[in-house]
Amino acid sequence: MQSGTRVAPAAPPRPPDDSVRPPRRDRVLTAVNIAIGVLLAYLVLFPLGMLVYSSLKDSELKLPFQIPGFTLGNFGKVFSSPRVLEVAVNSLIFVVGTVALALIVSVSLAYLFERTDLPGRRFLAPSTLAPMAVPATVMAVAWVLAANPANGPLAILARRVFGLPVDIYSLPGMILVAGIFGVPSMYLMVAPAFARLNLEFEEAAATSGAGWLTRTRKVVLPLTVPAMSAAAMLLAVVALEEFAIPSILGTPDQIFVFSSLVQAALQPPSGLADYGRASAYGVLLVLLSLVMIAVYRRQTRESHRFRVVSGKGYRATPVRLGRWRIPAAVLVTLYVLVAIVIPILTLAWTSLTPFLQPVSLGNLGDLGFGNYAAIFDDPSLTHAIVNTLVISLVTATLTAGFGLWLALASARGGRAGRTLFDLSFLVFAVPSVVLGVAVLFLYLFLPIPVYGTIWIIVIALTTRYIPRASRMTQTALLQLDGGLEEVGRVSGARRAVVLRRIVLPLIAPSVTRTWLWVFANALGELPIALLLSSSDNRTVVVLLWDMIGESANYPEASALAVLLLAVSAGAVWWVNRRGYQQHI
Repeated sequence: MQSGTRVAPAAPPRPPDDSVRPPRRDRVLTAVNIAIGVLLAYLVLFPLGMLVYSSLKDSELKLPFQIPGFTLGNFGKVFSSPRVLEVAVNSLIFVVGTVALALIVSVSLAYLFERTDLPGRRFLAPSTLAPMAVPATVMAVAWVLAANPANGPLAILARRVFGLPVDIYSLPGMILVAGIFGVPSMYLMVAPAFARLNLEFEEAAATSGAGWLTRTRKVVLPLTVPAMSAAAMLLAVVALEEFAIPSILGTPDQIFVFSSLVQAALQPPSGLADYGRASAYGVLLVLLSLVMIAVYRRQTRESHRFRVVSGKGYRATPVRLGRWRIPAAVLVTLYVLVAIVIPILTLAWTSLTPFLQPVSLGNLGDLGFGNYAAIFDDPSLTHAIVNTLVISLVTATLTAGFGLWLALASARGGRAGRTLFDLSFLVFAVPSVVLGVAVLFLYLFLPIPVYGTIWIIVIALTTRYIPRASRMTQTALLQLDGGLEEVGRVSGARRAVVLRRIVLPLIAPSVTRTWLWVFANALGELPIALLLSSSDNRTVVVLLWDMIGESANYPEASALAVLLLAVSAGAVWWVNRRGYQQHI
């Protein structure tokens, strides 16, 4: 070697190039994506295809595949029926009223909790989210007991104090309960917009002499319009498909919306189902949902035009309420008491009574646990509890796994993965009652022996929750810094090792929360379980429906509702606890 000659240092090891994958691994990944795509299409597209097929059959009293030929007669009957206009008006009023009530309450709460120095926020904020832990069926039963005209404590209080008659079995009653039920989800969507709003905009308006009301009306609310409009549109889709509340509160006075009308056409009191007309109603309901989902996605796409928070000079100082602090806190407390606490306490009271009787100190001596003992002594009820737990456990596990794969495919799988992810979004536009109808027809037609078993309910619920589960997991994936994976790849680890050792442990809390969320919601899912139920696969929520609609056994139904509420509340509490631990 000649003197003075420099030897170039060895080049550092290069990370594996993901653009050149081993052929075998590439084929395996492609095969898995194809399998997932086929399964997703089977779960989503096949039931919808069967629904459309059924709507084109003149199958008033027969199953759709027992009728030859096709016809548009079902749609003709729907549009020519004098009842359809009434149902359309009821549905419009119900959806608009529910969204308006939930929007007013949730925006007010979001402003008070996120922008002001309201006292007691640590206690009041979680309390207003309590309906998240209450299945819609249980919420409807609780309000029936609390606000029925005969002996409901809220109805009696309104009549004696304000002289106002209260009838929960009405369209306003349906709107009231559905609006309260929708407040938590809408609050969670609008609260971050208020929390991140830069105070400098308000300060500039205040410097110009604008008062609080003017600043709120011309600065705060316009800047939060994207969040509010997106939340309102999504809640409109949820309200359009809501089944339990309008069915329990509207059926006694024959007040129908589209979702309850579909179920009534399939399971009428006469027992003579009209499959064709029910399918036609279902197709129209899907089309309405698709329009609102499209508007919702457009709203969320354009929200970047209203961004008001940057990484420079941002500070959030609470607005001081001054002399209005105590009145505002009292008003929020009254809302929590009237909307949540009193109905739930009335439900618990009724579960301890031997027969339906008003809440009073004189009836304390009649309270006992006989209704709970009757539940556990009844073999059919015990069997329903076992069915419910198995369905919820299996559905949560399948959905969490499926959602994890779709989220990974969307974030790491290129265009094919994003296509699969977007395909799952189609389920958002399928109301649960319509999905139940579609799955019912599909498995009556296919030679797969799942009809009448718990597995047909598992299939339908898994299909329903896949888009929500995949998006909950995708949110956690998008929050991961790409540098974490790059470190593993620089160290020579293969992609699968990086995924197993780095990515999955970091998103494990999100997957756990997704599992628990699906479990809690599957417990109280009524329309799918009701439409697919038989003597062998009945669930707790179906028995609750039967106790109310057939035997009007409210004390025993209340005991069953309290048990369902306890399990659901426990799962939701664990979800929130896991989420809190992840942030500290």
